[in-house]
Amino acid sequence: LIVHALASAERRSCEEKGVMQRDVMPLTTFVAEDVRQLEVRSQYLIARDVARMYSRWDKLVPMSGSSGTVGFELYADDELKQRPGWIATNPLGKSTITFSIELPYEKEGYAVYLAILRSYKGMGTFRAEVRDYGDDSKKKMPPKKITTKDIDGLWASPISVWSDVQVTGDDDPGCTGYCEVTVITNPKVNGRDGNKVKLLTLSARRCSPSAKPGRKHHS
Repeated sequence: LIVHALASAERRSCEEKGVMQRDVMPLTTFVAEDVRQLEVRSQYLIARDVARMYSRWDKLVPMSGSSGTVGFELYADDELKQRPGWIATNPLGKSTITFSIELPYEKEGYAVYLAILRSYKGMGTFRAEVRDYGDDSKKKMPPKKITTKDIDGLWASPISVWSDVQVTGDDDPGCTGYCEVTVITNPKVNGRDGNKVKLLTLSARRCSPSAKPGRKHHS
């Protein structure tokens, strides 16, 4: 896939006599400042998937009840039926699905990720919302914080790939313990040939704030 993407991008660049676009391949915007930060960012405390990848399988299952699932279904939409996901395709949008994250309360918080399918055709947009209840897993009080992020499953690269999207940040934690993650699809964007949203994985790790000016690093 990587070789195909690079070759396609180079061919398109030559044909158009232009500059390669930023979204030709998934890019990382993170550079570790020290070994500890790299270690924290590589250790996920939960990783819930739609398909088994290791001997242990924590299934990605939505919450039940009124806040659960509307318009999303779990199935494989590829020809070989080997790549399942929670999929919504309603052109009117308003499909919703909610997952929970149960982690010990931690003031510094956790970074929440959603893995989605990104493709060059047929994809839609959606909003991800993370509601942080901290140590209030019974939800006796309103959420301490609500974080939202608008996400687009369409890109220009001529391939379809798994893509990890960080929903809550490291410097401004949006999840400190028990959290609920809701995805709400938008109506189909004019000019697009579909409105598919495909969710693959929900994961979380401890936050790793970037170094502030004047902060010293110790070996």
